[in-house]
Amino acid sequence: MSADITEMILDDHDWFRRRFLLLAELRDDASRVDEAGKVWEELARHLEVHASAEEEHFYPSMARRADDDDASATEDAIGDHDDIRAASRKAFEHEIGSEDWWSAIEECDQANNHHMSEEETDDLEPFRRVTSLAFRQELGAKFEQFKSEHANAAGLDFSDKDPDAYVEAVTE
Repeated sequence: MSADITEMILDDHDWFRRRFLLLAELRDDASRVDEAGKVWEELARHLEVHASAEEEHFYPSMARRADDDDASATEDAIGDHDDIRAASRKAFEHEIGSEDWWSAIEECDQANNHHMSEEETDDLEPFRRVTSLAFRQELGAKFEQFKSEHANAAGLDFSDKDPDAYVEAVTE
């Protein structure tokens, strides 16, 4: 039996929080800058796989069940993903361990924390109320398959999505 997509999303959120905490710890140890770079590379890829998987399987289902508030929440979430992507791209523009690199990672962490907080209260909980466990498990299987097919962000382009166009496309 597949896992509930909302539980899978929450599991990823926990992993993201732990990795950003590890990066914060590594920031204070210049001898571990290479390790910080590797942690960041893995984290950035996982952030993109997660966002793309949500955009492929979670948010379309949420938007299709949407009233105007839910459609607005979906647009907001896609905009949040774009903020996370922008900060991630910014980090890759700078030398690992530089102040600009750390600033971009902090920006990414803040954008991600903002998104996760909103998603956990405004999206996941209401979605659980209006969908069956069987449906959430069906989406969970698709979510996991997507993540497997795009391990290490293979085939993903890290590009921003237009939130309005996204909601329009997934609700047609």
